[in-house]
Amino acid sequence: MGNLESDSKFLKKAMIVNIVGTILKVCGPLLTFVMARIFGAAEFGIFISAQTLLLTIAHSSTLGLDKGLYWYLPQNGLNNRLRYDGIMESFWISAAIALLCTAVIFVGSFTPYISKELPWYALSLLFYIGCYVFGTASEGNRHPQNAVFVNSFLTVSLAPATSIVLHYTGVPHALPLGLLVGQMVGACVLFVLIRKQFPEMPLHPRFNVSRVLLKYSLPLGVDEFVSSFLIRSSLWMVMLFLGPEKAGAYGIMVTISNALQTIRVGFTPILTPVVAGMDKGRLKTDLKPVYSYCVFMVTFIQLMIGFFIVLFPDLILGIAGKDFIVQPETLGILLLVHLVAGFGGMSYVVLNGMGKSLFSLIMDIVSLGVALISGYLLIPAFGLVGAALSMLCYNVFAIICNNAYLFKMRLQPYSIRLWSQVVWILLLIAFYIALNMQVFVLSMIEKAVVYVAIIALLGAYGLVVKKRMDKDRNAVSARD
Repeated sequence: MGNLESDSKFLKKAMIVNIVGTILKVCGPLLTFVMARIFGAAEFGIFISAQTLLLTIAHSSTLGLDKGLYWYLPQNGLNNRLRYDGIMESFWISAAIALLCTAVIFVGSFTPYISKELPWYALSLLFYIGCYVFGTASEGNRHPQNAVFVNSFLTVSLAPATSIVLHYTGVPHALPLGLLVGQMVGACVLFVLIRKQFPEMPLHPRFNVSRVLLKYSLPLGVDEFVSSFLIRSSLWMVMLFLGPEKAGAYGIMVTISNALQTIRVGFTPILTPVVAGMDKGRLKTDLKPVYSYCVFMVTFIQLMIGFFIVLFPDLILGIAGKDFIVQPETLGILLLVHLVAGFGGMSYVVLNGMGKSLFSLIMDIVSLGVALISGYLLIPAFGLVGAALSMLCYNVFAIICNNAYLFKMRLQPYSIRLWSQVVWILLLIAFYIALNMQVFVLSMIEKAVVYVAIIALLGAYGLVVKKRMDKDRNAVSARD
């Protein structure tokens, strides 16, 4: 059984990895913007839509076994199992499902119902599976740096770079083939890294996947399928109602704003095993300092990136080309979505760590309904702004319900120290509104000076709050 002191040490170490991962996640998609400019809004919109479909199929193909490894691998030693038990079993089952889906897409391409281009994208499915399973296995074995480097930087940089090279050399299907190369290299690198951690692990295990792992993972797998549709529903509805060019523009803004989302997502494999290791007594005493620390770090990093995006939106969007600067106010709403989710959305991680995966599944199904209804009403009326508002609606709905459930269980995971984060979030949104309404106009040099000043203030504020939170956490450890 862990304790608050050991959990805190792991969180601090993992936070450094997460910061490095955040930098890589921000730098990695830059080539995607260049690729968007080269291929044009329409073709890039099709690429984004096909890629999101692949992500949905790939996540569904794992049956949740990849996420289950977060919980299962740390328990192998406690239950006298082989320390690598579950890894290759999960891969082969997921790979078989992915190959079946690939075959269905290839056969379907001979009918009028599936695009002739989609089978080229489907070639990447197997390697997506490899990245997922071997990446989460590394994270479950407390080596998060492997997945961070490969999934957050290598694949997302190599794929667009390859597509650009293939395009200029005249090779057809440059976009799907670039995606294939990126995922193939990423899966191979992660496999080599996981073999170094478990050199005794056989490639073909003698037994099927553990019932314990499967029972834990299946609800997560269904939830992954639902949440994949939930996350991408707004983009697909933009494609349906507004066409591929608007989908390409919206896809670029989602990619930019996702720099904030990836910070929150990066804490999922960190916080989940920590919460899972807490008994009822520790949940009452230790959950608040652990959860509040994670929320503080997530929103703190998000604010640093968010102010940069707010100050230089045209510069960022302009990398992709003028065709992508459409309803730029949409970007501000997307930033608000991820800031709100960074503050309150990690309650979802706590519930999964406590084994409440069924409640999470029900919430995502209901949230999907909210997303579809709000998107149907808002996107035709307000365009890309409506798509962003739809995303805000279902996120706020889910956050309220998840936190209400935690409070019902008499768990209050938010430290009073976090209220200052709410003030900073409101300041960021107010600053964005003021800039877009041209309350004041800043030159590029003035924006740079303002950003440096904001970062200095944030840094000083962060040091003060972090010291106070460390003091609170040490007081709890002393009581334990």
